[in-house]
Amino acid sequence: MSASTNPLLCTEQLSVSVGHKVLCSGLDWQVAPGQFWCVLGRNGIGKTTLLHTLAGLKRPAGGRVLIQGRDIQTTSAQQLARLRGLLAQQQADAFSSSVLAAVVAGRHPYQFGFGWDMEDDRASAMQALEQVRMAAFSSHDVMRLSGGERQRVGLATLLTQDPLLFMLDEPTAHQDAAAQIVVMELLRRLPPQKAVIAACHDINLVAHYASHVLLLGDGRVWQGSSDSVLQPEVLQAAFSCSFEVVENGSRRLFMPVAS
Repeated sequence: MSASTNPLLCTEQLSVSVGHKVLCSGLDWQVAPGQFWCVLGRNGIGKTTLLHTLAGLKRPAGGRVLIQGRDIQTTSAQQLARLRGLLAQQQADAFSSSVLAAVVAGRHPYQFGFGWDMEDDRASAMQALEQVRMAAFSSHDVMRLSGGERQRVGLATLLTQDPLLFMLDEPTAHQDAAAQIVVMELLRRLPPQKAVIAACHDINLVAHYASHVLLLGDGRVWQGSSDSVLQPEVLQAAFSCSFEVVENGSRRLFMPVAS
């Protein structure tokens, strides 16, 4: 993915809170096509709540979120579904369905009347399943999948939805090491007109794949290129522990140091 200058999403003085706890305040931020942003921060700092606010599922405590220049709170659900897609941490299935049918559901924003489940939609769904290495499971029941398999089916559904902005909450949390690479490589290689915002917890995966980082700390936010934000002193301020940098060829590994 290569960056362009026109923002897909931006926040203006955005404040996000849960109850009386302010998670972030006065956030001005832009996400341009071609950028792969990872949101980092310790557990409970508010990564999921921020992501849901950016997706329009939660109203901000202050400020606003714009997607392609439109206030996300006044954009119709169908327009939003074409502009942004959200992959939650866990997929809740209320009833049995084949994997293929679950992925075809991603085409819903583009269907009208009785034009549901056309051959092109099924072909698009199968292509997405191949991308996440789940094509062999197309006839399986989603309720019988492992957590990691179900999460990759969710990613395939997002690929089939084909929004401009991909929003993902811990996309590698339930994946083994090989599947983590599949997921992150796939997100990094999306077409350049798209962008990614992913809430993550693995600093080293973020360092290797993300182009940009939004790092949340108590009452403070750091943002910018991965190299500029992922510095030991910045990570220490956000995570309240020391970090040592280990050079491994062309990669930097960040190792927390016991106090």
